[in-house]
Amino acid sequence: LKADFEAQAGPMELPTNENNDNLLRIRHSSAHVMAMAVQRLYPKAQVTIGPWIDNGFYYDFDLQGDAFDDSDLKKIKKEMDSIVKKKYPIRHEVVSREEARTRIQAQNEPYKLEILDSIPAGEDISIYHIGEEWWDLCAGPHVEDTGKIQAKALELERVSGAYWRGDEKRAMLQRVYGTAWESVGQLKAYKTMVEEAKKRDHRKLGQELDLFSIQEQAGGGLVFWHPKGG
Repeated sequence: LKADFEAQAGPMELPTNENNDNLLRIRHSSAHVMAMAVQRLYPKAQVTIGPWIDNGFYYDFDLQGDAFDDSDLKKIKKEMDSIVKKKYPIRHEVVSREEARTRIQAQNEPYKLEILDSIPAGEDISIYHIGEEWWDLCAGPHVEDTGKIQAKALELERVSGAYWRGDEKRAMLQRVYGTAWESVGQLKAYKTMVEEAKKRDHRKLGQELDLFSIQEQAGGGLVFWHPKGG
């Protein structure tokens, strides 16, 4: 009956960061929780930036020459679930530039120092803490505590490389993408939407129907048309 009702009602209309402040806060806080989890598991990891994006969030890490793989994502998610379960308070603090610099130098976080130096003179130096263990330079907003994040409505999706500040002469960082929603239902609807988009992808569909193949080694992903697609 539930399936019949959902079929009649049509797909769930998903909220966005623009029309749902709570969702935006969840995603921003999820990024911080992920960074905290990473630094617990990989003490050498240095953090850079971790914004919310259209369907979730990401954070960039310098792993000092190492790289994440899929098994790492599972470990990070498990640690995130532990942090969420603890319901650590997320506290805002405004400090002087000198105080922020002292704290950052004590942590040996060069990227944070560069971010601090990019904040215009006269602006508040805003920090958000998770419990008493972890903090980052951040303007917010965030949820009140980690328990406001639904662990089962949060997933880590993939890892990619990203140059610091988008400059190929700078360090290559590890970017971890995640998606976060207010409910499991929203997450399921999002995943269904992603799968449907993949099915409609002409590159995938064309190759499955034997219309063409893409030969990356030929340069630029050259398309070779097959008799069925010619």
